[in-house]
Amino acid sequence: MSDTRQTVQHPPPAEARLIGAHMPTSGGLYKSLTLGREIDCSAVQLFTCSPRQWNHATLKQEDVKRFLDAKHDTGIVFTVAHDSYLINLAAPSEEILWKSQAAFRSELERAEMLDIGWLVTHMGAHLDQGEDEALERLAQSVTQILDETDKLGYKVGIALETTAGQGTGLGWRFEQLGRILAAVGDHTRLGVCLDTCHVFVAGYDLRGQKAYELTWSEFDREIGYNKLKVIHANDAKKPLGSRVDRHEHIGNGEIGAEPFARLMTDPRLAHVPVIVETPDSDTMHAENVARLRRLASGQSPKISVTVQLYGHLSDVNSGEYLTLEMPFFATVADVAELLAKRDKRLENIRANCRFAVGEEYTDLTRKVYDGAVVAVLPPVSGG
Repeated sequence: MSDTRQTVQHPPPAEARLIGAHMPTSGGLYKSLTLGREIDCSAVQLFTCSPRQWNHATLKQEDVKRFLDAKHDTGIVFTVAHDSYLINLAAPSEEILWKSQAAFRSELERAEMLDIGWLVTHMGAHLDQGEDEALERLAQSVTQILDETDKLGYKVGIALETTAGQGTGLGWRFEQLGRILAAVGDHTRLGVCLDTCHVFVAGYDLRGQKAYELTWSEFDREIGYNKLKVIHANDAKKPLGSRVDRHEHIGNGEIGAEPFARLMTDPRLAHVPVIVETPDSDTMHAENVARLRRLASGQSPKISVTVQLYGHLSDVNSGEYLTLEMPFFATVADVAELLAKRDKRLENIRANCRFAVGEEYTDLTRKVYDGAVVAVLPPVSGG
């Protein structure tokens, strides 16, 4: 193995903010890196095997080499894997617990071969058999696996992920993660992955400066910033405290854009890689990554759109352009709706008018961008 391996003890420097997405591996594991580079990722998360199966073939050396070569060629310096959804390292059933431990060791072996820095795992579920007992089993599983892989010289770390608290899942309270960290001890290969959607629906508010600071203060008290190795940046479809895990695009959900702007410019988090796991990955990962990069640069969490009204509609604003502040991922339909709310004379434009963006006619589903000029042309304008 190359001596240029990334280490889990030293996160990437703050001046090279690492932002990326969970990328698909269809066609080969290396595809996650090449596809990630195409959408401007500097960090990539992937499944190294099917997340819905127990057993997997050993990685072929040619696949490992292709992945490592792609990492070098793309310049993506931070990679993180996510383990199987079947794994429950706190399972009350001895059979499931043993299978989970074996599958997790296999996941770690694959990550080690691929020079992946961290393996993210959910903390399992107690399945109505007692939370305290389940946390003890989880701590024992993690301790055992770390001891075994320490002896093999593994560098890949285990990142316990915050969860939404659905069902009997563990890890939805910071104190639960803190309890595992304390039970295992101060191990350099054990850290935490914070998911913004999960903590929000678990009851930790991120909206507003005061709520944001309270949440991070509790995180630091129970876990510690030094243990935070990865952030999953996902907005939430469901409200605060709902304990329902449904991811939404950045700025389009219940969390909203402002908290992500705060998170991406928080100097305490500047060293932590940020990964999106938002829906519609084929079409929207690029936009979500771009949104986070925009926020990390300190730009506004809203976009500015200029509207030009033609024909008799121009009387609404005396022929002058209108400037609208729009949320991320706004569409022409959103522009029309906002205009209708601002002036009753414009309430029927969605049904009766044509629209153009950048001098090209478009339909209402077209997304607008920062600095876009939207033209509204009534039927009588001759446009």
